[in-house]
Amino acid sequence: PSRLFALVARMILLEVHNRIIEQAIRSQIEAEEAKREALEIICADFDGVQYHIFTSPDKSSVSVSLQWGCADQLLANGGREDLQKIYGSYLVSPEANYHVTLTLNMNGLPSGKERDELPMKFAMLKRHLFGAPFAKCFAAIQSKGAQQPIAIDYRYGSETVHLIPGKEGLTVIFVVGFESQGDQVLSKIFLQEFSEARRAVRGAPAVRFAEREPPLELQNLGVQGGEGNVSYVSFVLFDHHMNDRNAAKTISTIQTFRNYLHFHLKCSKAYMHARMRKRVDALLQVLNRARPEPPEGKAKKTIAGKTFTRAGEDKPAAGAAGRGRGRGRGAGRAFGRGRG
Repeated sequence: PSRLFALVARMILLEVHNRIIEQAIRSQIEAEEAKREALEIICADFDGVQYHIFTSPDKSSVSVSLQWGCADQLLANGGREDLQKIYGSYLVSPEANYHVTLTLNMNGLPSGKERDELPMKFAMLKRHLFGAPFAKCFAAIQSKGAQQPIAIDYRYGSETVHLIPGKEGLTVIFVVGFESQGDQVLSKIFLQEFSEARRAVRGAPAVRFAEREPPLELQNLGVQGGEGNVSYVSFVLFDHHMNDRNAAKTISTIQTFRNYLHFHLKCSKAYMHARMRKRVDALLQVLNRARPEPPEGKAKKTIAGKTFTRAGEDKPAAGAAGRGRGRGRGAGRAFGRGRG
């Protein structure tokens, strides 16, 4: 396999839960009643999600509220039923300006394994809500029932995920926007390797990539091509991806695809920029070492360590004086010999 394929094979998968929620709920559960702290946290997640985590005035309960632009679409396509099934009595009337609210009564906590799983259960609120349309389509395909295509505007209305059930499986099409054409070119390289990976990874879904025109499945639904730097990524999920054994993992993995792609695009750009800066520094060092030193002020020495001067150049004053004194002494000796 190519070097890039090896890189893609080692690329990390993003977590589907929110760590801030997990840590906040865990701290409330593990703290003693007298030492529980009041919480008032507003935090963000991928795809424009906003959370509000807060405790009641008497600290007897902790709540998690979710706000998301596509929450109404998700709730209408199986989200309401799935959340009720998963969270039961924890699901309460939503807080003002939020779409979903979960509340945990600290005085009526369960025991054992159920208690230990509560932090992660609350932290996966977005995953369960976003996964509801996928689970609905999976169930319809597995039962050979009819299911209409579903479109979710999961990012500010500009990026959409389409779920199109078919006789042989489910086609999932992500409409992905990019900030620049350069990002779009890099993504094409990644997605081409996804297609190549299917040959080496047994049971991998089929992956198709289109840049300008939407795929035929969307054209049949009347979807027009998007403006700007938009690409279409199609996954075809088969029965073994949707069975009871693999359905949960499939839903968790595929719903993070868009953020997974952009995360690694940014990492790749940061890596390339670091390499370019390192290369520029190395070239500057080579140029500095190749620069000749100015001849002025640099004296040349002979092997014996004496100062070397070319013919016609002024001799150093000290040397000249020394040699002058030597000639004087020689002349004196000559005169002496003459007198003798």
